Amino acid sequence: MPKTCARKQLGFQLTEVTVVNKDFYTQLHKSNPGYGTSSSYLMDVILPLAEDVKPARILDYGCGKSSLIEELAANLQCTSHRYDPCIAEYNDMPEGRFDLVLNTDVLEHVPEDELDDVLADIQARSDKVVFHIPTLYATALLADGSNAHCTVRSSPWWQEKLSLHFPYVEVLRSTNNDQQFYVTWDASTEARQNLKRVYRQRRRANSVTKRKHILRMLRMKLLRGFVPKHELQNDIAGKRIAVVGNAQSLSNKEYGPEIDSHDIVIRLNRGAIPHVKSHGQKLSWVATSLDIPKSFVYGEQARRIIWTPAERGFSLPHWLARHRDVVYLMKSAELKRYQARTEKKPSTGFRLLGLLEELGGYKHINIYGFDFFASPTNTNHIEPSKARADHDYDREHHEVQKWIARDLRVSLKL
Repeated sequence: MPKTCARKQLGFQLTEVTVVNKDFYTQLHKSNPGYGTSSSYLMDVILPLAEDVKPARILDYGCGKSSLIEELAANLQCTSHRYDPCIAEYNDMPEGRFDLVLNTDVLEHVPEDELDDVLADIQARSDKVVFHIPTLYATALLADGSNAHCTVRSSPWWQEKLSLHFPYVEVLRSTNNDQQFYVTWDASTEARQNLKRVYRQRRRANSVTKRKHILRMLRMKLLRGFVPKHELQNDIAGKRIAVVGNAQSLSNKEYGPEIDSHDIVIRLNRGAIPHVKSHGQKLSWVATSLDIPKSFVYGEQARRIIWTPAERGFSLPHWLARHRDVVYLMKSAELKRYQARTEKKPSTGFRLLGLLEELGGYKHINIYGFDFFASPTNTNHIEPSKARADHDYDREHHEVQKWIARDLRVSLKL
């Protein structure tokens, strides 16, 4: 990992390079009132774990501006302490040891070669720690063009890393598969039962939301409320288009400026940008089968969202269904045509390329970050064997090469 990645929490001497990014985070906290406030959504999951410890003193290590620690302390009637070197009022480490330490959405901001120092510092504060760690890239970029999540690893990798500093580390369920909880003690049966109750409540709430969403989607489909195909054709007419896939091999290139020079830049799924020098940062469209960051739409970055799961017509996230003027729903007939060209279910990337070929009218299409799973993907930590069980990437590669052969306006950048 590059040495210029940001360190969000430190209990030891800052180096010159981390001071630069510490200043970046300090400014970000000042300029963006909402930054560093999101950990409170974890409250219902963390509370049963904290109750299990019965703490008198709790430390939120890398607290940001979240109110999580105060809410937790009020429930447990204990004292709360904060530490975050990027916020002036919290940048002095409280003295002594603690009964419990929270470390939520922090370690992914620490360079990999500095993790052991940070974890040793946390362990010196308490033997009982609740970690919450995202495992994918963030949407935020640092001043040097690198991703704010500079250590992006799978859950098993994080468990092994934590186990070097704590004799007991257990992975617990989290809010989704892209982030996990880790605890450093064997939680009691009562705590585990309370945690199960929390997830049952979440599932019930999600079930009600989904039922309402299906009814809303039915009404929208009957009213034909989403973007029609001819509008996409108008959008790309005469345009130079960059399609940016999620193959990790793209990180070894320096296509960023070239990608950003296109009229339209289409990214896949969550649009991971490990670094702008390899991936660029322009975003015009997103083709996805996953729930995307809301900032893509609310920040008016993405002008079109291509929702590719035609076989799961009601799977469009309910918040995204409200933006009918942005979303194009892939049709079942389109999916059948693309699937007829592959022996297995077509990938999101292949569905997008099939749609672009049908739309036509473009001036040129350059395809980046498509190595058809010769390297892993930045979208998730799926094993190549599992990915190939779901999709026929060799056949998809062959079909793309056939398209390139019959249309000289299309290029595959390797």
